[in-house]
Amino acid sequence: MNKRILTISLLTCICTGFSTRAYCEQQYLQIMHENKVNKTQPVQKQYSKVSQPVKPVQTKTTPVNASNTTSVNQAECDKYYNLGMSQADENNMYGALTSFTRALDNNPNSVKVLKARGQVKNNLGDYRGAIQDLNKGISLKADGDMYYLRGFSKLAMQNYPEAVKDFNKAVELTPANDMAYHRRGYSYCLWGKSTNTRQYFSMALGDFNKAIQLNPKNTEAYLYRGMAKAELEGASKGLADIEYAMNEFKKQGDTNNYQTSVQIYNWIKQSY
Repeated sequence: MNKRILTISLLTCICTGFSTRAYCEQQYLQIMHENKVNKTQPVQKQYSKVSQPVKPVQTKTTPVNASNTTSVNQAECDKYYNLGMSQADENNMYGALTSFTRALDNNPNSVKVLKARGQVKNNLGDYRGAIQDLNKGISLKADGDMYYLRGFSKLAMQNYPEAVKDFNKAVELTPANDMAYHRRGYSYCLWGKSTNTRQYFSMALGDFNKAIQLNPKNTEAYLYRGMAKAELEGASKGLADIEYAMNEFKKQGDTNNYQTSVQIYNWIKQSY
């Protein structure tokens, strides 16, 4: 296998049970996101991701119009928003989706509800629907969280250049958000793989460095930084970060990520 192929491709192949590196290379862009992209940054409260893939959810869409206030009933909007947040905390994503939609029926221009529903749609895999909500929210009152969430949607849809643009805005507006740097680095890695552009791997490395600087407990950033280093500089440069991540996952009791990092460590050691 060509040494220049981004090592991150191994990650999903291991987790899906396929052992051949040829398959990893062939299926890289198709299966990458289904396994690893569904980790979204909380906006106000932690939303747990769904355990199984689901079909995109069809929801009522209110036209983008900042002056549309004829149906505003703020008390009802707040009631359903609070209910939706409670349901999201309980991992009842479909219930939360319904509640946020009812909140928007009462106030179509509620930025906090548009943001919350966009995040729930991301967790449910309805990335186009999430973008639709976040586009409207950004048109009303842009903030770093909404750019981050929209970048997440675009990353999941494999639109790496546009994802990078949104993460750029997220970094600009929320410079202390380590996950914005982390996701931008991840996007650069995938962009580099899809275009065979080595420069993007270097940019990813810089983002992972910044993510770790902001949050040394971001274990996943060490894992990806190690794989980017191995891609750019060889196994000896990347294995230390991967070994560190492996040990941290073990301490945290994160069995899945620990086993994945062990296999990645062994694969890089043998293949580079």
